[in-house]
Amino acid sequence: MKRYSRGADLAIGSKPVVVDRTDVPAHERPRLHRIARMLTESRATARLASPFVVFVPREGAAENIGAGSGILGTPRPGAELVLVYYEGAVRGQRQMARLADRVFHAYDRLVRRYPTVARMTLPLASLVEVGTFDPSSGTIAPTDSTAEATLATWLGSEVLDPAELRRSESAN
Repeated sequence: MKRYSRGADLAIGSKPVVVDRTDVPAHERPRLHRIARMLTESRATARLASPFVVFVPREGAAENIGAGSGILGTPRPGAELVLVYYEGAVRGQRQMARLADRVFHAYDRLVRRYPTVARMTLPLASLVEVGTFDPSSGTIAPTDSTAEATLATWLGSEVLDPAELRRSESAN
């Protein structure tokens, strides 16, 4: 019986392997704790490796989120709900002048699981996926020209300014 290994049928994010600690010799318990910690960390790493999706709410779907806010989430395949974090810069913060700046702040909250009121769980059907966010470069990649038009409307303009898709120098 293999107590400490995961089979090929067990993927990251599946239920953890349960081991009865009473039958583990005392000298092996620290090893068991290390293995449990590594499995937990690998699940967290897999979650953070998921694509960071930029959303815009459908008409009337998220009235608490201000127009022009940066909305970010990591939807799970097959899930009907998604937890999104958002930033609206409602106090006119200069370091959040661009959409990418606001999305970066939402990203920071998401990965840190920062306690905030600027998050909510919404039905995936109430959101429009408009692109992905790359935290290392600080850029938003729109999915297509329709997404660009949707973003422009969300930002209150007729044409999307390409500068909105990358973080500003003052925000770095």
